[in-house]
Amino acid sequence: MSPAGRHGTLIPMPTISVIALKGGVGKTSVVLGLASAATVRGLATLVVDLDPQGNATSLLSTHAHKTTVAEVLANPTRETVEAALTACDWELAPGEVDVLPGHPNVIRFDSWNGGTLRPKLARALSHLSGYDLTLIDCPPSLGALTREALAASDFALIVTTPTFFGSQGVARAIAEVDEIRKSVNPQLKLAGIVVNRVRSTAEEHEYRRQELTEIYGRVTLMKPVIPERIAVQQAEGTGLPVHRIRTAGGREVADIFDGYLNTLLRKS
Repeated sequence: MSPAGRHGTLIPMPTISVIALKGGVGKTSVVLGLASAATVRGLATLVVDLDPQGNATSLLSTHAHKTTVAEVLANPTRETVEAALTACDWELAPGEVDVLPGHPNVIRFDSWNGGTLRPKLARALSHLSGYDLTLIDCPPSLGALTREALAASDFALIVTTPTFFGSQGVARAIAEVDEIRKSVNPQLKLAGIVVNRVRSTAEEHEYRRQELTEIYGRVTLMKPVIPERIAVQQAEGTGLPVHRIRTAGGREVADIFDGYLNTLLRKS
């Protein structure tokens, strides 16, 4: 289905911001894994790339993008957001993925002076309908772009790694979610915490995993954790959804994302 075929009468669609305080935790990989799981379920999915690095865009759509999320934030009208939508390169029936492509210029919207947030992304997304799921790939920080995403979302999904700095970042991310809920978006909820790139043989990883469980509880942490598997890099390197990687590691990771998606949809 082309992007143009998904607009008309507005209907609710669960929107999930995938956030992280630092780079290197596999945030974009989680977005792609959830999108892959959604296509297997036959869900029409929109991926919004707010990360100035644009990795999600590079991996999902190799088309030239004349209009990107930078133009959408500058002018959040129906015409602009519809012009920006592009089809994903994946061929995985029965579901499909559209992309609101990122661009390095979006960084100019990442400054915040502490004033009142005027959610432009929420306004832009309000013009769209027909999607079963929207995933927002946020920058690896808690700047204005992440606040834009949270203001437009029903849920926040925090991604971290089982390291000292990763554990510290979770508390700050939760505090930011709480602040946006209180000040801008009372519908916003914390969907959970994803512990990514876990090496079962690393004592530090096991210690930090247990620490996160003790602090945030078994309900908040998504289960199971995502192990470090080469299948994730294989999927990204070949431009395929992880569900198309026919290895033991690929099946393991795909099953985890299927479970995560089930959990997230039950919350919506």
